[in-house]
Amino acid sequence: MWRSVGCVLLLLATTSAAIAQPSRFTCDTPRGKRVEAGPSGNVQWTDDDLDAVRPSVVIDGETFSVTWGTSVATEGKGAKLTTYVFAAAHRTAASVFATRVDESTAEIFRFYFASKSLYKLTSQLAAPSPDTKAAPLVATYLATCREQ
Repeated sequence: MWRSVGCVLLLLATTSAAIAQPSRFTCDTPRGKRVEAGPSGNVQWTDDDLDAVRPSVVIDGETFSVTWGTSVATEGKGAKLTTYVFAAAHRTAASVFATRVDESTAEIFRFYFASKSLYKLTSQLAAPSPDTKAAPLVATYLATCREQ
């Protein structure tokens, strides 16, 4: 009998330890478009060059962390990764999402559990610049991820 009780306790201990482990995902190169002023001044969606971007996601209960940036050094530029940690992310059975706002930018990150997809929506808060090479007004990205 004590052996059965010991086995049940061991099972419960290992199950709760496994549940407490954060979920980690690495993502493929994202696809995306950004809004940009065209040559005649009209606004158009343009494909974004994201070849050097390798996002990753960590989900630990209500904490949602997203690492985004160029993880591969490009010619003349070093790698630049930024990790955003959202301690009170909104989590449902289908997804987890959080927003980040600073003086000039608002971003929404959303990770869907079933498809293991990371979406990022960026919006520039500052007034648009007359320079056509300025930052986009809006950009949307999608990356497919896999569990580590």
